[in-house]
Amino acid sequence: MSGLRCGTAYHNTKRRNMDLTIVGDVVVSGWPRRPVAEAARPGDSAFGLLRGGDLTIGNLEVPLTESGARAEKLVAMRAPASGAAELAAFGFDLVSLAMNHALDYGAEGMRDTVRALDAAGVQHAGFGETLAEATRPRVVSVGAKTLAFFSFCSALPLGFNATADRAGIAPIRVRQSFEFDSTFLDETPGTPPFVHSSAHEPDVRAAEARIREAKAHNDFVVVALHWGVPFCYVPATQGPLARYQQPLGRRLISAGADLVIGHHPHCVHPVEFYEHGLILYSTGNFVFDWCDGWHPESMVAREDGRPAAPYRAALLTGRWYESAVFHVRLGGADGPALRLDPIELDADSQPIMARPEVAASILARLEEASRELDPSIVVDADGRVRRTSEKNNVLEEA
Repeated sequence: MSGLRCGTAYHNTKRRNMDLTIVGDVVVSGWPRRPVAEAARPGDSAFGLLRGGDLTIGNLEVPLTESGARAEKLVAMRAPASGAAELAAFGFDLVSLAMNHALDYGAEGMRDTVRALDAAGVQHAGFGETLAEATRPRVVSVGAKTLAFFSFCSALPLGFNATADRAGIAPIRVRQSFEFDSTFLDETPGTPPFVHSSAHEPDVRAAEARIREAKAHNDFVVVALHWGVPFCYVPATQGPLARYQQPLGRRLISAGADLVIGHHPHCVHPVEFYEHGLILYSTGNFVFDWCDGWHPESMVAREDGRPAAPYRAALLTGRWYESAVFHVRLGGADGPALRLDPIELDADSQPIMARPEVAASILARLEEASRELDPSIVVDADGRVRRTSEKNNVLEEA
């Protein structure tokens, strides 16, 4: 692990850049596992990729608790508090907590999570006893540079959001409407309606104000945002991004964020360089241990064997198992620089180095999807993501 914690600083005060190692959803069990080797060959553990940068950031997709009351929802997960020490051992410095499983075991479950993370020395953001606390950034130092880290959630179960007098997570709520073309539906019955969505304006303005304030007092601002639609639930004609995502991501960048880190869809989504910043729309999965409430049947069956939801079980398919570790350098004259290490998840959803053909496929899909947002995007074979100059077609470092 990088060993950096809140308030820790290197002596090299002239340093301008900050190197971040970023992964998506993380579920740890706290169970013993095989020793972690340095990542090298295809099939080797990819945990070694977490080491070497200044800060390692992930999304903690499960509360770490043995207490609390189970929420009435399709999938409610929890893992033991010992998972916090496991996160620290892997090298995580910062984790986001504002996500759709945060209060699966209530506010008390998240209080247990916070206590466990604090004891393990893993910093966090996104949960608080009040809305003001939940939306407060975590500030960390690397040398003379400081980074303010926010965590917000748009994939928001009812009652999970913090309020002035209720504990919860930091919200950016989303409003939705559904468009039906009756003539087309008569001709093609069974076609789903088109889903229009937009971020709730008061929440966006509050987030923008927080980001502007943080930017005024820190060198870098990073926003983790739980949003979007899992790949198996969004029709190809409407995806991969929900309609609210690009406008929201761009507004957060314009407010002062250098980087927006997306997660929730459980696959890699496009990347976009916008103004001075970078948006990673979805960083996929990194490790997904089985835990209380999460097992192969949890999405599709109740104890009586009947389906729990009308949707087919399609999450645990190819894109679930294909992901990446994102390396972002902040502080460059031209804005953030990005490189990816493609990874796979094995049959136990543990991260391993991707086979060459799988790595090439992950990078090719990322380039194709990203070029829908910005035709100048190029993803090199070594994982570097760059933009071409539209004037002379010369590659420029992103």
